[in-house]
Amino acid sequence: MNISDISSDGFFKVSKNNYPNALSASLQLSGMVEFPYIFKKGPGYEILTCHNRIKILRDTGIQVLKCFILDQPDAGIFLDHVALKIYRNELGPVGKLRTLFLIGSFFKLGEPVKKDFCIRILKLPLEIIGSDVYLKKVMDFPPALNGYLDEKDISFKVIKDLSLLPPEWIDVINNWLNKIQVRVNIFRMIIDNIFDIYRRGDNIRVIESITCSDDKTLYDTVYTIRYPEYSKLKMKADNIISQLNGAGLTVDFPEYFDRGFVTIKLDINKNSDCGDQLKKISNINIERLKELISFL
Repeated sequence: MNISDISSDGFFKVSKNNYPNALSASLQLSGMVEFPYIFKKGPGYEILTCHNRIKILRDTGIQVLKCFILDQPDAGIFLDHVALKIYRNELGPVGKLRTLFLIGSFFKLGEPVKKDFCIRILKLPLEIIGSDVYLKKVMDFPPALNGYLDEKDISFKVIKDLSLLPPEWIDVINNWLNKIQVRVNIFRMIIDNIFDIYRRGDNIRVIESITCSDDKTLYDTVYTIRYPEYSKLKMKADNIISQLNGAGLTVDFPEYFDRGFVTIKLDINKNSDCGDQLKKISNINIERLKELISFL
């Protein structure tokens, strides 16, 4: 089959986009060991399985491949393929949800079959399996967001919070992911705060105006919007810390006021007079230190 006759449409694609380098190396070295299933549609063909493999072959300039040709998409072949993807850890949370969507909306399998496969193979929670509204919202997420959720294996709890946000809020989050790399733990905290900001009734303009070059700055800005009193206290705390800090003495204050104590660090090198250095502790402004601790 000529690859040029096969559409690049990803309607049945459920696997992650970040396929391992070993897959590319294997295809270039040994060719196609697992043959894809395609099916006739109009003047050409659509892909049922092995989307990533066919993409790699296209990218390497290979023109012809062996494949199985079906008259129409087959549910049994598709589900076997999904089970194999699960075994290989090539299916993320969005891929699992897309499988659920295809089982119900396209293949229209019976409820017992759908429920059994989703629980036994996909390991989906029951409340997700029965929530068509939630499923439709996730299927409508923009590409960058869905790709991130899959690649980073974001929990269904976070995805559910995202699904409760309006589309325009989702678009803002998607734009952030298009512009900067966001670490998983920071992403989770950002979404927790965004969800609280939305439930509080804030206008979307408060997050639309955010510009940042890294995920730490993004989180700090979102956190400040979620807790406006935090930024005022932070300025006061920073001012006191700058007064308390001195040569060889540093006050370590929890950045997000999430610890019940401060740490005072005293640097003493081998050439220092220990007595003189320790005096720095006794000379610290106690009233300012008490005020700083009161912020916690």
